[in-house]
Amino acid sequence: MIPSRSLSRALSRAVVTAALTGAMLAPAAAVTSFAAPASTARTATAAAPGAGTVRTATVAASWPALRQGARGVDVSTAQDLLAAAGRPVSTDGVFGPATTRAVKDFQKSRRLTADGVVGARTWTALAVTLRPGGEGRAVRALQRQLVQEGHRLAVDGVFGAGTGSALRAAQRAHGVSADGVAGPRTWAALLAAPGTPAPGRPSGDVSALRKRIVATARGQVGVAEPSGCRAYLRDCARTAWCAAFVSWTWRKAGVPSAAVPKTLVARAVGLWGQRNGLFHRTHPKPGDIVVWGTPAARTGGHVGIVVAVHADGRIDTVDGNYGNKVALRKNIDPRTARTRSHLISGYVSPRGA
Repeated sequence: MIPSRSLSRALSRAVVTAALTGAMLAPAAAVTSFAAPASTARTATAAAPGAGTVRTATVAASWPALRQGARGVDVSTAQDLLAAAGRPVSTDGVFGPATTRAVKDFQKSRRLTADGVVGARTWTALAVTLRPGGEGRAVRALQRQLVQEGHRLAVDGVFGAGTGSALRAAQRAHGVSADGVAGPRTWAALLAAPGTPAPGRPSGDVSALRKRIVATARGQVGVAEPSGCRAYLRDCARTAWCAAFVSWTWRKAGVPSAAVPKTLVARAVGLWGQRNGLFHRTHPKPGDIVVWGTPAARTGGHVGIVVAVHADGRIDTVDGNYGNKVALRKNIDPRTARTRSHLISGYVSPRGA
């Protein structure tokens, strides 16, 4: 039921000048709230023109690999950062020949391999640290990433109060220090592939609420149609009930009803999470709702409850309406696993957990 396809994502190291120190965070030996291998990010900073903008480089971050033919918000982000670095290119979200030329030109100027591919080394060279008061194309790139995560703000290139508020919310969702400054760790978290850990995320403990969610979900494994599922949705024999199951699980575990999604559409659960600042593309924790399919008020997709996160980043989930029953699924690779033809787009966390 789960056709899988490998999605290539670059994970490499960029070498910065001497005087920089850092320590690798060793992966945890057991299943924890989140224990995928992570690295601390080291930065080199130099003054750059423009209020509130500082040129940076980051080490050992996880970035998407973009090349000619790619499309989307990440391409627009690369185009804006290229323009901010003095390589004029239009921001159309299409990685065409003009963008390839701009990338190669930038790579040559930084003594990088001029292959026209925006990979880890090129991203780290493009990265800028943005602060309140900053203006320009790099700020527009940040705003587009925030809008993509569900935050409502104008993409106007001005780092004002609205951008700062959205940025802090995104940082909290990704487990990055919510200081309202878009540094290398924040960029890496915003651009990381779904399911890919961004650098510097502490594992932390699983809260009591999350433990109750996991225990509640596990306790339902095996419940099946046509009668058992009526606790989640009265008409479950004729209506898809995976979304009803995750909402029931959260309520049963003690999440206040007002803080539980009330939709029967799986992808709309992700949209609800975005609108409430609870959706994040990386760092799953036990008790989160995992969303297959891009968040939208449209049918399709699937949702389940994360019940374990392994040291290699794989997850275990308990899903309602999976094979017409509540099923435990083990060792899911968040980067490649598909359910009902959809990849994982992200996770929704219970508020305050």
